[in-house]
Amino acid sequence: MRPAPRQRKPRRNRMLFNQQRADMVMAKAGVAAIIATSPENVMYATDYNCVSHWINKGFQVYSIYTPAHEPKASLVAPSLELEAIVDGTVWVEDVYIFSPFKRGPAQGNEMDRVGKAGKALLERAHTVRRALDGLVAAIEARGLQSSRIAVDELGMSPFIFWELKQRFPNADIIAGNALWWEIRMVKTPDEIERLRLASRITEEAINHAYRLVKPGVKESDVIHAYHRRLADLKGKPTFMVLGSGSRTSYPHALSSDKTIAAGDIVRYDIGCTYEHYHSDTARAVVLGKPTAQQQALWDALSQGVEDAIALIRPGADVRDIYRAAMKPGKDLGLEDFDRFHCGHGIGISVYDPPVVTLADPSESAFLMPRVEEGLAPGMSLNIEVGYYMQGVQGFLCEDTLLVTDTGCDRLTTNSKALAYDDFMAGIAG
Repeated sequence: MRPAPRQRKPRRNRMLFNQQRADMVMAKAGVAAIIATSPENVMYATDYNCVSHWINKGFQVYSIYTPAHEPKASLVAPSLELEAIVDGTVWVEDVYIFSPFKRGPAQGNEMDRVGKAGKALLERAHTVRRALDGLVAAIEARGLQSSRIAVDELGMSPFIFWELKQRFPNADIIAGNALWWEIRMVKTPDEIERLRLASRITEEAINHAYRLVKPGVKESDVIHAYHRRLADLKGKPTFMVLGSGSRTSYPHALSSDKTIAAGDIVRYDIGCTYEHYHSDTARAVVLGKPTAQQQALWDALSQGVEDAIALIRPGADVRDIYRAAMKPGKDLGLEDFDRFHCGHGIGISVYDPPVVTLADPSESAFLMPRVEEGLAPGMSLNIEVGYYMQGVQGFLCEDTLLVTDTGCDRLTTNSKALAYDDFMAGIAG
C-alpha cells in the first residue's frame, strides 16, 4: 500500500499569479489593463478567496492589473469579507471596499489580530457604493479612460459590461477571459504544488475506496468511501463518476445504488480540489478475467495515452499528441471511434487550455485559445482516451502531466491493469 500523501500548506512566499507571463500576454494583445471578474480569475490574480463570490454566481468582485501603471494591482471586494483579505494571503495593497457591512464595536474588549487588521484596512481602503464604482475609480486613478482594457466577461453580466462601456466611451473595452486562460496556461511553483497534491489525494482516496469493490457491493458505497477519504486528506470533491456493468457506457453516469456483479467493468472518472486546484483521472477494471474484446479495447486506449505522454515536451504540437493518442484505437478498427479532444489543461479550473485536439478550440464549445507555439515548461495537462459502446460497456483512461524542461512529470500514477486483482496489486506495490 502506498503511504497517504503528506499534507502541507503551499509555501506562502510564492504566488499563484504569473506576473511575467501576464506582462507578455498583455503586451502581445496591446492592452493596458486586464480585469478579473470570475471567482477563478480573481483568486488566481490576487489570492483573494471570497466565499460570496464562489457561491453566488451574480456576486461582483473584481481585480485589475496594470503593469505599466501604479498601483500595479487593485482589488474590489465586499466589506462582508474583508477578513479574507487580512487573514488570507492577498498580495494586493490597493483595495476598494463596497457594500458596507456594519460590525459592532469592541466595547472595551481586546480585538484579535484579524479584527485589528480589518479595522486598519477599512481605515485605509477606498470606500465605494458598488463593485462597479470601485472598478471605475481604479481605472480613473490610473488615467486609463481612453485605453485598451481587457475585461474577463465570465463573471460580469452583460448589463454591467454595457454600463462599464458607457462610463468609458473612449476606451477600447474587449472580452478578456481568453487572455486570462493564456496567462494561466503556464503554472507557477505554488500552482504546481497544489496540482501535485490534488492528484495524490485523489488517487489515494480512490485506491482506498476500490478496496470495497466486489460482487454485492453498491456503487454508492464505493462513492461514499471515496468522498470520506478525500475529506480525511483535506481534499474537496468536485466530481465523481462511477459506474459498473452497462452503466460504464454512460460517459457521465449519475450516482446509483446498483449492485456490482462478478464480471462487471467498474469505471471511475474523478477529481477533487486542493487549495482550489483540480485533479482529474480515470481508469477501468474488470471483476474477474477480462474478455478478449475488453482486453484488446483497453490495451488500445491505455497505449494511446502512453504514446501521447511519450510526446509531451517543450515545443510539442498538441495535434501530434492527439494523433498519437488516437492511433492505437484507429488501428484496432474501433467503429465510430472519433473524439473532439484527447486532453486538456488543468489548474484552478478543471478544463483549461491547452486542448489536445486537431480543431481550433476557440471555435468549439470550449472557446479556449489554441497553443500556437507548442507546449512550454510549466504547462499542466491531462491526456485521456475513451470509448463507449452505447448501453453495453465503456472505458476511459486518463492521466495528468506537467511539462518540464526535458519532457514531462506524471502527477497521476495508478496502475493501468484491467483485471481488478492486478490493478489492486499495482496499488499495493
